[in-house]
Amino acid sequence: MRRCITLPVLVFLSCSTAIPVMAAGRHGHAQQNRAHKAVPPRPGPTQVLPPTPPPTGADTQAGPADDDISADVLLKGLPPSWQAKVLDTPLPPPQSDSRTARAGKPGTITARAGGNTTSGSAGQMASSVSRVLLPVPPDMGIAAFRSGNTFIIVVDNAQQMDTSALRGDGIFSALTVDTLPEATLIKVRLPDTRKLYLSQQAEGWVLGDKPPPDADYADRRMIIPRQVDGGILYPMRRPGRVLSIDDPASGTRLLVGTSTTDDGGILSLRKGDGYDVWPTTEGVVVAAHAPDIGMHATSDGALLTRDGKAFADSGAAVYASDVDLKWLGLRNLPVPELETRWRKALVSAADATPVEEFDRRLDAARAAFAIGSFVEARGILTVALQDDPGEAARPEVRFLLAASELLSGNTEGASMLEGPWAENEQRALQLWRGLYLALGNRQGPEAAHMLARDFARIENYPQPVRDTLLPIAAEEIGRYGSREDLAVLDKLPSGSLYQVATAFRDLRLGKRDQAYATFRKLTMDKDPVVAEKALEQTISIDLADGRMKPEAAAEAFAGLIPDARLAGREAVVRLLQADAHMRAGRWSDALAAIDKAQAGDKPAPESVATPMLFQTLEQIARSTPDNSDKEVLLHNAAVLRAHLPDLPPGARKAEIMTAYGRMLRGLGLPDEAAQVLSDTIPMLESPLSRATAGEELAGIQLERHQPQDALDVLNRTDDASLPDDVKASRRLVSANAALAMGDSSKAISILSTDADPSSLDMLAHIHESKAEWPAAVAALRKLAQLSIPETGELTPTQQALALRMASDASQASDRGALHWISHRIGTRPMDPDNDRLFKLLTRRVGDAASASAGLPATPL
Repeated sequence: MRRCITLPVLVFLSCSTAIPVMAAGRHGHAQQNRAHKAVPPRPGPTQVLPPTPPPTGADTQAGPADDDISADVLLKGLPPSWQAKVLDTPLPPPQSDSRTARAGKPGTITARAGGNTTSGSAGQMASSVSRVLLPVPPDMGIAAFRSGNTFIIVVDNAQQMDTSALRGDGIFSALTVDTLPEATLIKVRLPDTRKLYLSQQAEGWVLGDKPPPDADYADRRMIIPRQVDGGILYPMRRPGRVLSIDDPASGTRLLVGTSTTDDGGILSLRKGDGYDVWPTTEGVVVAAHAPDIGMHATSDGALLTRDGKAFADSGAAVYASDVDLKWLGLRNLPVPELETRWRKALVSAADATPVEEFDRRLDAARAAFAIGSFVEARGILTVALQDDPGEAARPEVRFLLAASELLSGNTEGASMLEGPWAENEQRALQLWRGLYLALGNRQGPEAAHMLARDFARIENYPQPVRDTLLPIAAEEIGRYGSREDLAVLDKLPSGSLYQVATAFRDLRLGKRDQAYATFRKLTMDKDPVVAEKALEQTISIDLADGRMKPEAAAEAFAGLIPDARLAGREAVVRLLQADAHMRAGRWSDALAAIDKAQAGDKPAPESVATPMLFQTLEQIARSTPDNSDKEVLLHNAAVLRAHLPDLPPGARKAEIMTAYGRMLRGLGLPDEAAQVLSDTIPMLESPLSRATAGEELAGIQLERHQPQDALDVLNRTDDASLPDDVKASRRLVSANAALAMGDSSKAISILSTDADPSSLDMLAHIHESKAEWPAAVAALRKLAQLSIPETGELTPTQQALALRMASDASQASDRGALHWISHRIGTRPMDPDNDRLFKLLTRRVGDAASASAGLPATPL
């Protein structure tokens, strides 16, 4: 007998507003649960099963619910770790059907697809969400897969559960929970082919019909099976228990390996001898057609066996994804069998009818690819597509052609590996996108991560393909991978190619001495590519550790160029040589090395060369003062002009263009300089950079006799936050522009408050030109106070300033100023001509001083 009870359920909207609704839950009796008690597993070292607790669900009666209830409610019948949050209003679900249990093999837990089925009552809600929380405790494993039109989540719950409503709206309105003696089945009916997504959180697992936010679902882990001594292993970081259930749709016996952490699932269907491996979202699900197929849990994951023993994978197929199995047609067979397959495929293609011809050629291209004949695979496909161009629309054809181009050395022809591809194919394509980046001179952390995530897939490839790809991937991960990525290199094959990757890994992990010793040993390797890479690194480490001076390192890299050219690594060595030149401050030599690195058949990666080019050009620009020798100025200006087109637009390029415009001005080319700076100013980002370039352009416009344009430029590049010295310098240019326009009064007004030496000098010149001698003397006295120290030897400039002030003071009959400048100079010697003239101008002051001691200075 069952009794229906009414429970209040708290509903969470996407806007986090809690609205109470009513949900009806059905709870079965403990006797029903006990009737389906599971066959206990045989204990072993790989799993320890907790005892089944006594039934927990006594029927509970609830009174009438109130529509005003707003407090959070613990769903009745759930253990504390299973407090479910329903994220929307439920609708009536279809009844779930029960099936008969099958006894599993030792090492499995047998459950039936039936038992306590819970559901909720209908409700209405104006808003809906796309995710529902399944608060599975962290010590329980799950597996998730699609069966027919139902998405099923299997929880390896080993304790009796009396579950309540656990649903949302939309497709989640059909969510049901079947409580079994040794498992829990959560099922969602799907109306179409849409995909559901799982993500693990601290509170449990979130199921949604859209990818989880703030996460790259295409970068999710996946389970990559491999052949081991005990059978076929499906590796997991924290495996759960293994269960045997009946498929609710077909009744097929399913072996379910669960995982307690987010390890992903199997990407593609794989048909084996007596079993099928189903695609899963989480965990592994094997449809066992033969009675001797079994699975049990190990500390490394779920292990598939035949009659409890290891067995050979008769298909020997790489079945991590459709890309490997179907698109590339990879089968991990012995090399002789691969070669036999290739010969048979050629004969079949030659004998094919016109209707079969393209597909037979496609099979031949796949067979050639599997034996490492990538150029031949590309040739077969190219000819086939010339005869049947319409077949190029097939994704498997495009992908095989791109992969063949990539491994034939034509990275441009492999560009389609970057997409676009359908969303459901993105995860399977990630490995090959990483290879494309690594081989296409776009090395870095992104490529390394893609390769590390699917490194085990390469290990399962046929030997000829594996031997080509594994060293590439291992070295890329060793050079650029994160600490987590580097962990995949712990078990590499032997051989010098893999020792290179191991040495890079050790270098990244701080084991510098160990890495250096490995590189030193590999410098004598018979493989010229390995030896050349090892020499690169030993020179680089010696340079970084101070055992070699930059000049010596640059010479050592120069001596390595011939070997690097043979190894196809000339660009890399040229950049290393450029780095050594930069450390030595030899910027022109560094620039020459960078140019050669970018000019070869295999140019240096832009991601590496461009920053070095910027740094070198910036240093050349900074080290070229305005008063440089004309030949130096001409050479450096030509260098900047030649490289500016190669620089990507941005503020750094604009700074170099500013220096280039200044050089053109120094070379007497104001028109060209004005054009360059006019183009540059809009690209500059900081107010100070814009103001500096604007001042330079304004000065050029004055040289071009365009004072109004100079004032316009200064106005456009002005900013209140500029430093005081910059403001003063710009006011000086403004004053010059005013003078050029014949407005000396405006120039005096601009400069009247400045205490900058240049401004005071110009102000004095303006007053001198107008014979305003007292005002000129006042400006010169301020300038002399700043420029002529009270002690020390006088420079020619200081002597000239003293003479100028004395002359103006004489014109103004300002004996106080004459006395001041005479006292400031004192008895310090001047050049003979300057000395005679200065004494002549100040003699009257000395005579007057003798007659009237203490004559007060004329106020300024």
